[in-house]
Amino acid sequence: IVFSETESALEDIGRIVERAWLRRAPVGATGVLRGSIVSEVSGNSLDTLRGRVFSDSPHAQAVEFGRRPGKLPPWSEGSPLHKWVEQKLGVPGERSLSVSFLIARAIARRGTSGQGIFTKALNDSQGAIDERVVLLGARITERLSG
Repeated sequence: IVFSETESALEDIGRIVERAWLRRAPVGATGVLRGSIVSEVSGNSLDTLRGRVFSDSPHAQAVEFGRRPGKLPPWSEGSPLHKWVEQKLGVPGERSLSVSFLIARAIARRGTSGQGIFTKALNDSQGAIDERVVLLGARITERLSG
């Protein structure tokens, strides 16, 4: 009873946070980040039961926390930055490669600041998470007593 109710609660909480993250996630030029956000619950006992909301997108961490100055991010034709320059800035053809390089160079020199979208989504969700945890306790109590 406790395991199944807790598993159900973790699934619900994962969906709550996932929806909040999706509302905040930038669409970008490709939608890759937004499309990569998922929630999952794993484990077969209370000791191993875990819920996660995550993205396996390569730039999710940079969007969340920012990027330190350093090497050039990928900017060549077909890269997410190049697609962004073409689609979001509307820079056509050969010129888009030059603009992509200039933006990549600026990122390499200055870095970027993080948007904190996951942290904000988690904070936005806290009330709904708390409600679901209270409901979890009530459901467990109800099922065990009767």
